[in-house]
Amino acid sequence: MPAHADPLGFDSASFRGLDLLRFTYTTDAETVAQILPAELEIDDEPTANFVFASYRFSTAGAFREVVQSVEVRFEGQPFSYVPHIFVPNERAMLAGREREGLPKLTAAIDFDIHAPSPDGLISAELRRPTQVLLAQGIFQPAELVATVSPEQPLPPSPPMLGLRVFGGAVPGRPPAVRELVPSRMEFRTAEIWSGAGSLNLTGASDLSPLHLVPIVGPVDAVLLRDVDAVLHRATTTYPI
Repeated sequence: MPAHADPLGFDSASFRGLDLLRFTYTTDAETVAQILPAELEIDDEPTANFVFASYRFSTAGAFREVVQSVEVRFEGQPFSYVPHIFVPNERAMLAGREREGLPKLTAAIDFDIHAPSPDGLISAELRRPTQVLLAQGIFQPAELVATVSPEQPLPPSPPMLGLRVFGGAVPGRPPAVRELVPSRMEFRTAEIWSGAGSLNLTGASDLSPLHLVPIVGPVDAVLLRDVDAVLHRATTTYPI
């Protein structure tokens, strides 16, 4: 970012009116290990998450996002490592990449739970470039199962973990910065809806290899609707 003209202009990030469709599945340890830093540990049958999100208002503006993550351990502590994440928004991309170490790329994301649906289904798609479908999710809402509030918070989940890398300016030299950066999203209010879900990772592009976190087990889905959230940034980082 320009050192003399920070395009972000905020220290913390808050979100209002967030809708989030999360798919959880078992993935293949040997395949996933190809794209993880060697310092991270995974189970023999790792759990992965794939999230479509729509932010109606936030510190970084209104935008959509897709996040793929894998449950890992670092120095014995649980984290959710993010190998792939996409946004169509410049401020969200800059904040995620330069601050949190999240490898954000721009992409076309179609996800709107408020759009009319004659079949009652919620669909979501990720494309990069716009002609190439990388992922598609479908959700059939069943029932409202919980409401999140300060009095009824969600159980704590593992922090996100990004890999923040700045390559050396001189060819052949090691990166100037290589560190793991933890951050955590706190959901302060939300509706939680259960339902049936279907997720397809097309494998259409080796340049955006979502298929390196393959689906090998059952897919569970949940919808978080009308979320108010805040991102808690790192208080420490882990040079590796």
